[in-house]
Amino acid sequence: MHTDVGFNPIRIDEGLEYSLIVGSDGQMMKIDQGGSPCSPISHPFPGASSCGVINSGRWIGSWTRRDLRKAFMGSFSLDEDWSNVNSDSGDEEEIGQGNLHVSKSAIWTRDLQSEPVAMCAVGDNTVFACLGAGIYMIDSEAREIWRSPYPRWRELEDLVGMDSIVSIVHNEKEVYAFSSSGGFSIISVSSGHEVSNGILSNLPGRLHDVKFERDSGWIVMLHGRNVVLLDDLLSKPEVLRVPGPVLDASPVNGGWVWTGWRHDGISCAGTKEIHPREEIGVSLLGTKVLTNSGSWGNLPDSIRLKM
Repeated sequence: MHTDVGFNPIRIDEGLEYSLIVGSDGQMMKIDQGGSPCSPISHPFPGASSCGVINSGRWIGSWTRRDLRKAFMGSFSLDEDWSNVNSDSGDEEEIGQGNLHVSKSAIWTRDLQSEPVAMCAVGDNTVFACLGAGIYMIDSEAREIWRSPYPRWRELEDLVGMDSIVSIVHNEKEVYAFSSSGGFSIISVSSGHEVSNGILSNLPGRLHDVKFERDSGWIVMLHGRNVVLLDDLLSKPEVLRVPGPVLDASPVNGGWVWTGWRHDGISCAGTKEIHPREEIGVSLLGTKVLTNSGSWGNLPDSIRLKM
């Protein structure tokens, strides 16, 4: 196990065989399930990835060129190392032709009219939301399967200007899109039609991520010092007070284990524990915690014993 990844990570996009550490300045590094590096650090595009998933031996993700006010998506094989993007030329004509915004290792790339803000894998396909534009399903070669209008909630109309989809979750025949203000939209996987929508009630803060597992239910990660557990989206929320925002969570034995702002925690089998951490945990990989400084650590012994 390497003790330092060599850059500041913002998340791990997790896969079955390999996962990818995503850096704050656009770094990408493939790791195995123990966290050991399987590739050099690469910069396949300029800037950080806004969202991404691993699906069918590929990473599908998005990034933006703020200087050009353009957003992109691309797909990269996990079976090879990725070359770095050549972003130093400044040749706007070449950039417009798509030569400089992404490495030559990309299987495909697409220019987008709006920035992707959330993404999830659905079988061999990928569902993603573009800010203010809509929700889309594409196949592995970026062919559109369906598109759904961007969700709207009458109760949240006054917050439209500062509301955004922050998470998309796949659950059997549906995908669930969640907004930062607590709205959720349930969309049919087969057709892209909205089945229903609603508002998560009594949340003590704005959302930044949501996860689901059949035996563990829902965990709603909020900005601020609370995390919320739900059996279902209409049940009374169980609000847990925590030292700071929860940044990642994994299901465990019908409950959840998490890491976040200077703490780790677990809620499982009727027991809850919170342990201080000197640094900020940004992602979990099994019983390992990746911190914002790029160092690896372990979950506390008492938490690991419950996993």
